[in-house]
Amino acid sequence: MRRRARHPLDIVLERGIDALDGVPLLSRRHQRSMAISLEDLHRFTVQEFERMGHAGVLPERGVELVDGLVLEMSPRGDRHAYAVGVLTELLVEQRRGRYRVNPENMTLILGPRDTREPDLVLARANRSYARERPRPEDIALLVEVADSSLRYDLEKKRKAYVRSGIPEYWVVDLTHDCVHVFREPNRFGETYLTEHRFEANAVLSPVEFPDVEVPIDLVLGLREG
Repeated sequence: MRRRARHPLDIVLERGIDALDGVPLLSRRHQRSMAISLEDLHRFTVQEFERMGHAGVLPERGVELVDGLVLEMSPRGDRHAYAVGVLTELLVEQRRGRYRVNPENMTLILGPRDTREPDLVLARANRSYARERPRPEDIALLVEVADSSLRYDLEKKRKAYVRSGIPEYWVVDLTHDCVHVFREPNRFGETYLTEHRFEANAVLSPVEFPDVEVPIDLVLGLREG
């Protein structure tokens, strides 16, 4: 009797992420050392991806599922952590029960083979999130803090978020000490209709909560509050 081929997920759960030919975890190390075709890689579903996470095959942080492929994100440094911390404090202090702030601890599902790990999500307080994480339609604002990941956040992540209908997207640019703000998503054109760059002396407010103030220089660590 011919032996049935094993599902790639079963192999990964048993032997680890590097067990597969083609290596589904496309870390920077693998990208440099292996000449492989994307068509040859197994593409995981969100359910398979989360099973690998629960089984301890994947690290708890720093990986995303992009079109079915498991991608390793750039390491996060001290300044990145500081910016996320200050931004979280500012938004929590001003929320008054109107929204929930999720900093760096949530996997956002964008599609059947796509997840992202945003640095901060501001979700409307229109339902309980005790048993289910926020969905794209619950989100009022999404923020990424970028240094080495700047190009990825401004291009590929921006397109992924606009396709999912995220109404407002901020990229805190640690390289140039500014914040890129994208609003009014056009899903069909895969772009935001309004894009602005705000310098360090500006104060930002989410469109849905215009009384909430976020001084950029505080987030960037150029001034202490």
